[in-house]
Amino acid sequence: MKRSIKITAFLLAVVILAVPVFGEMGSGMMGENKMRGIAKDMMTRGSEMRSAQGVMGMGFMHSQGSNYGNFVTFSVDNTTGAVMNYGILGITVFDSIKVAGFDFKDSKTMGALTRISDKNDSVVIQLHDNPAAVINIRTKAATTITFDLADGVNASKENNIVKIEDGNLTAFIVSTNTTSINIVDGNVIIESSTGNAVFRAVPVNMPMDGMQQKFMGEMMKNRAGAEVSIGKSDKYSIVNYSENMNLMVRSMDRNHMRMTINSTNHSGKFIMMNLDNSSMMWSQGQKIHLYLDNVSMRQVMTAEELYDAKESCFWLTTSGDNRMQAMMYIANFSERVVDVVVGNESTTAPTSTETTGKTPGFEIAIGLLGAGLAYKFGRKG
Repeated sequence: MKRSIKITAFLLAVVILAVPVFGEMGSGMMGENKMRGIAKDMMTRGSEMRSAQGVMGMGFMHSQGSNYGNFVTFSVDNTTGAVMNYGILGITVFDSIKVAGFDFKDSKTMGALTRISDKNDSVVIQLHDNPAAVINIRTKAATTITFDLADGVNASKENNIVKIEDGNLTAFIVSTNTTSINIVDGNVIIESSTGNAVFRAVPVNMPMDGMQQKFMGEMMKNRAGAEVSIGKSDKYSIVNYSENMNLMVRSMDRNHMRMTINSTNHSGKFIMMNLDNSSMMWSQGQKIHLYLDNVSMRQVMTAEELYDAKESCFWLTTSGDNRMQAMMYIANFSERVVDVVVGNESTTAPTSTETTGKTPGFEIAIGLLGAGLAYKFGRKG
């Protein structure tokens, strides 16, 4: 009896320790049996390093040229600047990502953002440790970008959107100002002039539907503004897809988040939000309400209705009780204030003190700095 109790206690401890690593992986991607390639070893090593340091949630740990995130792992060749062995949750997606003529300058990691730049700042590669595993490559001159697919990963193309598929994940690549996009011998090759190439996976734990691919299409029209992911330990990741846009999280507690969003381009934009039920918290049956400039926003029932909208509104979907994805369409811009509220709806948003509701920690400061850097690097030089 005592032996069986000890065994049960040991197994329970193993499960509890595994939760921070695998709890955000989502259905269909949980467990080591789904991992493969070098990314499997990197995810295992990274999980051990993060656990030893008490690190939870989004954000890279950096060691000997390799970056270990909660969702993403990769290495950087400090001679060529190439991204090597890029993996998502232990699955190797790309053996390498290379930009022709890249003259490596440095690689810097700030929280959930790693920035790789060349010596004349004509190319910036930004890699984000967030549920969508976003990679944004921004170029100021004509160049060739090559994504070398790992074994078992397939690519197809439709309307200049490349779909990346593995048995356990789906992702997309789009590019603005593209001369051509071709899939040749296991490589996705993009010939582009000045512009952005964006890789984005379907966020963890989110259903695969047409909305995800449609969002990528909006990037090519400069209608995808930004994406914010909120996760464990109050950590968050911000990606500004439009180079004239800036999104900042101003305050956050368990049932209220306030953001400011501004853009020098006044046309309508879509804002994506991935919410984890840990920093912001909700229980089954509770509603999520969005307010724009202190006025309740209209919720539409389908993603198609959102994409056809002419006035500001939002759409959301949930996956179980632990993850929610919301997308807003903001019809015009100056500086806008957005409140996300859990609980009963009112005609006006609750007030905010413009500081984090929980005690601000190092990870919050890094999140804000990373967001600022993402905006700065996205602006034209």
